[in-house]
Amino acid sequence: IEAGEFFSLLGPSGCGKTTLLRIISGFDNPSVGTVFIGGADMTDVPPNERPTNMVFQSYAIFPHLNVADNVGYGLKKQKLPKEEIDRRVDDALKLVDLEGYGPRESHALSGGQRQRLAIARALIAEPAFLLLDEATSALDAESEQSIRKSVEALKGEMTILVIAHRLSTVRQADRILVFEEGELIASGTHAELVKDSELYARFADIQFSS
Repeated sequence: IEAGEFFSLLGPSGCGKTTLLRIISGFDNPSVGTVFIGGADMTDVPPNERPTNMVFQSYAIFPHLNVADNVGYGLKKQKLPKEEIDRRVDDALKLVDLEGYGPRESHALSGGQRQRLAIARALIAEPAFLLLDEATSALDAESEQSIRKSVEALKGEMTILVIAHRLSTVRQADRILVFEEGELIASGTHAELVKDSELYARFADIQFSS
């Protein structure tokens, strides 16, 4: 995966997508192979010391904190000045189209808004590598489109790796890899993959779409 690339993994459940994501982020250890990020060997480096940030399917939002406090939680732990925290929180919320939502209670947000909050919290740490695990899997069409636009707006700003359950959600990816049972079976852009009628037929159950 090249620096600054918008990269995506697709495939049926159990094919190894999330395992690979967890290995890159440091939550799982590879049985073989080595993980390099920015030319540095990260294989034995714990997650909190890697230049990565991962957004999980579960969002992991703190229900007792409002939106701004959720997003700025990590910065407060670092004891940064309040003015800097407020500025970076505002910038992160703008990036995910949640400007002005800071005072709102996080438990009152919709599913799509909570997902965007989780992305903002990951972005505020300014990671070199952003990892998104099924960022739109449980969302309605409108929320999914909003999340997709938020992620696409980051293209070129950092390296992004997205696990997606529909090909249509990663139209702007620079490269998409398709896995089956731990094996790479296809790769290309969105436009290239939707032209492969055999691939489409084999993976209709995971909603490949043009």
